[in-house]
Amino acid sequence: MSEAWCAKWIRALVEETPMGLFDKIKDLAEGTDAELLDTGQLGRAVVRRVTATGMTLSQPALPANQRCKFDLEVYLDDVPPFSAQAVKLVPQYSLDQFVPGRTVVAVRVNPADHSQVAIDLGTPPPVVRLTAGSGHLSASAILATGTPCQAIIVACEPEGLKNPAGIDLYCFTLTVIAEGKAPYQITVGNPVPPEALPVMYPGSKVPARFDPNGPREAVAIDWASALDALGG
Repeated sequence: MSEAWCAKWIRALVEETPMGLFDKIKDLAEGTDAELLDTGQLGRAVVRRVTATGMTLSQPALPANQRCKFDLEVYLDDVPPFSAQAVKLVPQYSLDQFVPGRTVVAVRVNPADHSQVAIDLGTPPPVVRLTAGSGHLSASAILATGTPCQAIIVACEPEGLKNPAGIDLYCFTLTVIAEGKAPYQITVGNPVPPEALPVMYPGSKVPARFDPNGPREAVAIDWASALDALGG
């Protein structure tokens, strides 16, 4: 614990009135910058890991709050995803709600310094537009050069992201059926144009393409062909 951080605690104890003391100590314990929460760029983040620091803060008749360090994968509009850390006080009873790799939270980020990130649990995570080359496989490239196959949609859910063209991305669990291969199952993100929603449901068998030289997840659903078959 640094000398400067201890000094902030002492000033809070000396200067604050009892009514505002808890909030002041809470902000200091979190390391929260009120200005960052008010003015920081809104983004979304996937929680990758939660580590309890061992510090607990509580008030009479209220649940105890645990100080936790969050490892995050942060997404901002038109910015490549990046890793960051943030500290947050959360009620002990809610810790199980933060599932690594699954839980998504809203964050506020200093656009000039991406190491300054604050978790904003009072705001819904926004939909974010990815920049080109964000680490997601390009569906358009796979559709242009890939080998035809079939895919059965097992499950799908929105990712809260858009591709650079502004089309919503969905996370799919697919069973892929390709000639000369045993059927296999993958989880992959694919863009879905609004007109394709009628054929996007569990059990739907849709045309797709895969990259025979790429990873198993290099599969893109051919929505144009699926809609042609639906109309024909």
